[in-house]
Amino acid sequence: MLQPTADHAKEPLATAREAFAQAMAGGYGIAADTITVPPWKGTPRNAYICHGKTGIFRVARDTGGVELQSGESNGGMGSKHLRLWAYNAVLVALTVALASRAWPWQADWPPWPVVLGFALFQLFVWQYGFLVPSMGMTSMERVPQVAALLLFPVEVAACVNALPALVFPFISRRYRQDSLAFGAIRAVHNACMIAVMCLVGGWAYAALGGRVPLLAPDWYDLLRVLVLALVLQVVNSGMILAFLKLDGRDVRRLATWNYLLSDTLFAPIGMLAALICENGNAVTSGLFLAFLLLTVVSMHKLVESRRQVQDRVAMLDAASGARLAVHGARRMDQLAERLVDHIGAVMPFRIAFVAALDTGRGEFDVLLELIEGRRTPRMRRSMGEGLTGQVVRSGEPLLIERWGQAPEALRAAAVLAPGERPGSILIVPIRQGGMVLGVVSVQHDQPGRYGDADRHVLQAIADDIAPAFADARTFQELDDYRLRLETLVTERTAALECVANEREALLAQLKCKSELLERQSREDALTGLANRRHFDERIVAEIAQASRHGTALSLALIDIDHFKRINDAGGHAQGDAVLATLAAALRTHFRGGDLVARIGGEEFAVLLPQTRLQDACDKLEAIRVQIAERELVPGWLVTISAGVAQWRLGEHRDALLRRVDGLLYAAKDDGRNRVMAGIDPEQTTLS
Repeated sequence: MLQPTADHAKEPLATAREAFAQAMAGGYGIAADTITVPPWKGTPRNAYICHGKTGIFRVARDTGGVELQSGESNGGMGSKHLRLWAYNAVLVALTVALASRAWPWQADWPPWPVVLGFALFQLFVWQYGFLVPSMGMTSMERVPQVAALLLFPVEVAACVNALPALVFPFISRRYRQDSLAFGAIRAVHNACMIAVMCLVGGWAYAALGGRVPLLAPDWYDLLRVLVLALVLQVVNSGMILAFLKLDGRDVRRLATWNYLLSDTLFAPIGMLAALICENGNAVTSGLFLAFLLLTVVSMHKLVESRRQVQDRVAMLDAASGARLAVHGARRMDQLAERLVDHIGAVMPFRIAFVAALDTGRGEFDVLLELIEGRRTPRMRRSMGEGLTGQVVRSGEPLLIERWGQAPEALRAAAVLAPGERPGSILIVPIRQGGMVLGVVSVQHDQPGRYGDADRHVLQAIADDIAPAFADARTFQELDDYRLRLETLVTERTAALECVANEREALLAQLKCKSELLERQSREDALTGLANRRHFDERIVAEIAQASRHGTALSLALIDIDHFKRINDAGGHAQGDAVLATLAAALRTHFRGGDLVARIGGEEFAVLLPQTRLQDACDKLEAIRVQIAERELVPGWLVTISAGVAQWRLGEHRDALLRRVDGLLYAAKDDGRNRVMAGIDPEQTTLS
């Protein structure tokens, strides 16, 4: 097992890079591939924790101060390298002493293509090892190592296994932590470590009566191979932990049973590889090698996909606080200030602005513009002016990662101050019900500062605050109108009675608009069902009711299978027709006391008060069968997948939603067109 590298956790937000820059400016030797654990993963909310090559640092969010928590500063870098080279010298001496019992050049070597094949396979499994958080890199290196010890003389096997370790640190920039000096340290250490553990393990295997080459194994041979693997692991783990201790790492955190024994699991596969190479023909050996390579790559891709999903969830968690940040803002300028403050806590910017769209005048009302922390006077701009006009027309976000590489048409359309040359620009629309209400834009001097992850985060923030944005605009219009009315009443004291009547009429209009706004804010425009806001309010009330009276409460999430295909084939009009028809079917199927809501895209939620899980399952299964057996719209057979669960006493709303959402994804993964009902720890599938 190779030592863990320092970059297995990818920083999920751009603010982490600010912590890097501050720590580097302070002379602490933190490299660009440093791990950053953001505040939402259990670290202090007012600081970032940076794991550098030389130690662990705490970077304050408010002051930017850097505090060394453990490890060494740059001044200790030289002494640390001296310690590691001294340790390497001991390992070299030990390796020479052990190898002197039987020098490798005195043994019979296999053909050079075989040696090259073993070396290339070893490098391959190291390069595509399984990246495991807090464990480093777990690979299948025991497969070629054990196979070599079962095929070749022990001194030859030790050389065959150790030679790739001299090369790998100079191939992998990540593994050498972007330092050739440190790569040389690791190359010598790993080569000696592998040679020593192979010599000791091979001699232990021979002392137990192990045969080389292994031709027809029995159960005793398998036990000998397992002992060989344990000896390899003990020597490997001991040397690695000693290296990490000298490197200033927290050995107690790394020395887990998973870390110490994970590679041993691959020893039987190494035994199988040796048997196939010795007893099989070239075709069989080639097929088995291809199988091993595909296994390594597949596991690598699986772990990478899982990490990307976790990063995406972390980014969305960071963005989900936007609605809370703007809660209570009744005027547009107040909302814009709170919104920009929230964005600043999520990603860095030099320029940021929030603008509301005034379609009547064909203008943008720039509610707030900050340039390097300074607020500019409020202004209006033409709706067709600049890149924001393009975002309004398309309704889609615009990301320019590197201004110098942007298309000429985009650069020509931008409105920039004289001499201004931006690095990265990100503009997203504020949308509600298919309408663009405004835009949010951030800009940074550094090229490549914003990427797809930042685009997703900023768009999630804009979508989250869209209802509050619409409410604030309506309330501001009404409030402005009220202020103008009061001014008119003051100026026309002679016509008090007439003004009073007019005021009553306007108050009635205000009430009507408020009622209309309330209804619109609780109802989905396309389907007529309850929207996400109404659903969020209702689920809180129903959980309180169920908790107070001890009644049952079930929740189901429904998703249309392959909805994107419907949109792609029939267009958005066809997709809207499917959504509306399905909504009507759901409204008809469930009781009047149940709440059917559209909570996003093609996803619906059904809240069933006083309904136990089995009854809820029966209802969901019935509607699933009903939908699957008829065409919702002419020419389209549509199926749905659903997850359903019963609320548990004391369970929080978010926990219930996550549980049901997980069941919905399980239904999708299980083949779609089914209902997945779960009562931990068991799940029941209806299809």
